[in-house]
Amino acid sequence: MYVSMTGFSRSQTQCKWGAVSVEISSVNHRYQEISVRLPREFASWEPWFHQQLRRVFRRGKVQLRMEVLWAQDYKRGRINRDILRAYCEDIIAVRDELGMRAALNIEGFAGLPGVVDLPSFGEDEENEALETIFSDVLKKAAQSWQTMRETEGAHLRCAVLKDLAALEALVSDIEEKWLPTKEAAFQAMRQRVTETLAKLGDSLDESRYMQEVVILSDKWDVSEEIARLKSHITKFRATGEEGESSGRKLDFIIQEMNREVNTLDSKVADAAIRWQAVEAKACLERVREQIQNLE
Repeated sequence: MYVSMTGFSRSQTQCKWGAVSVEISSVNHRYQEISVRLPREFASWEPWFHQQLRRVFRRGKVQLRMEVLWAQDYKRGRINRDILRAYCEDIIAVRDELGMRAALNIEGFAGLPGVVDLPSFGEDEENEALETIFSDVLKKAAQSWQTMRETEGAHLRCAVLKDLAALEALVSDIEEKWLPTKEAAFQAMRQRVTETLAKLGDSLDESRYMQEVVILSDKWDVSEEIARLKSHITKFRATGEEGESSGRKLDFIIQEMNREVNTLDSKVADAAIRWQAVEAKACLERVREQIQNLE
């Protein structure tokens, strides 16, 4: 399954104290990284959001941002009349003791501790209600975010499979060119070794001679590299169709494929095959660029 690490979503819900909106955005990253930005009233909920997000993705850099449009009646602070009255009585008493007759500015007491009660979410029953609200809005945002990532992943899949088909065609072409010339190349090498030994006037045991020829042939025979490349391509296709995104696993397979192409390129002397090896490297690089975006 192809799931992109890049995505965006926004979800909103309404409750008694206002409208809550959650945005989730993500970009490519090698590991799992989470950033959560909440209104200060809900700062203590940051670990909870981290825990919930870790369950819905495996790698990428994800940022969650919450905004609250507070209801007017709820956001407005409430004056604690008992505390304000106590402040006023104390101020009046001190003023009388000092013989002062200045007018009492009651508005100036609004900033004193306890005079204005602001909304808080410390009660257990309130926390349960908040968790229900946050779970609902986060679930909607996460589902929309996942849908967008899967859609983007489908586009990446088309691009990857197109380049993978081109690579497969190149490998088949290399194999077609290599197989007819393999035996001729082996005989030519054997002839050169024989002529060299004859010129040197040395004699070599037949079994030893064949052993050396086999060792030399391994240095230019690319049959194993071709076979492994074909096997890796098959494994790559199967891995991409698994039930979950496997971007990191696909990246490892690409590394193995690139290693085989490099070995093949270093072994062969045929110019046409070497140019096809270069094209194969270009295909692999394009595939790798795409899968770097996968989760």
